[in-house]
Parts: sequence; structure tokens; C-alpha cells
Amino acid sequence: MPTPGLAQPDMQAGGAGGTAIESGLLECRSPASVSYGFGSSRRLTCEFRPSARMGTQYYSGTFDRVGLDFGVSDQGSMIWMVLSTTPHLGLGALAGTYVGVTAGVALGPGLAANVLVAKDAAHGLALQPVSVSADSGLAIALAAASLTLAPAPSPTR
Repeated sequence: MPTPGLAQPDMQAGGAGGTAIESGLLECRSPASVSYGFGSSRRLTCEFRPSARMGTQYYSGTFDRVGLDFGVSDQGSMIWMVLSTTPHLGLGALAGTYVGVTAGVALGPGLAANVLVAKDAAHGLALQPVSVSADSGLAIALAAASLTLAPAPSPTR
């Protein structure tokens, strides 16, 4: 189902040969971090909740920024809608690198926008073009960004 106000990517250009449909939600969390200037790297733990009720998939990864990046923030959270040519994504299907830009500000509670696209469009897979992050702290960022995901075991609870 298309999201009002958001452009839906044309997956056919990447060779996947289909219309983009929502395949689930990807939520990534990071621990507290400190950024000292012109870049940062955050370790992430992520959960992909497929729309097709195939069970939660887990990923670990990094969110790297290069550019203006100053501040201190507590645990961060980012959420993306996952678009693909099929609602049935196999285990590890989101593994890979996504690139784009990020901008945000926090003075106490804050928000950031992350515009990221898959580095390899041939898989017929994309993260929603814009995600919103929630952080608390004192921070400002305007930077090039990359998100790298790898399959991870289910966390012990």
C-alpha cells in the first residue's frame, strides 16, 4: 500500500521486474554515542518484522556518518519501511550496504531524517527513502551516511 506523501521507488529499473510493495518494517537501535566532529560510527542491533508474518529476522550493523557530526546522545532508534518486489523475503535478505545522507538536531529530545537507498539495486529491495530517528541529547548532524547490515542470531531474552 503506497504511503501518502512519499514517492514509491520504481523497482523495474533495477532489473527486479515488479512493482514495489511493503514487505515489513526494519527497526534499528544504537547505544549512547559521542560525536567529535567530522564523522561517527554507531553499532546497531536491528529487527525486521515482515508483513507476511514469517517471523522476526535479526541483523547487526553499523551506521556511519561523514560530515558535520557533533554531540552526545542516548540510545537512538531508526525505523524504515522495507519495499521489495515480493512480500516474502528470505532470511538475511536485507544484508548489505545502503547509502545516502542524514540530517538532524537534538536539544533534549530530537529528530533526524535518514535518506538511504540500497547500494545494489539489482535485488529488487529498498528501504523507504526516508526514515525518522529519535535521539535525546545535544547533537547536530549533516552528513553522508551508510548503513551496513549482516544477519545476526536471535537475541536471548
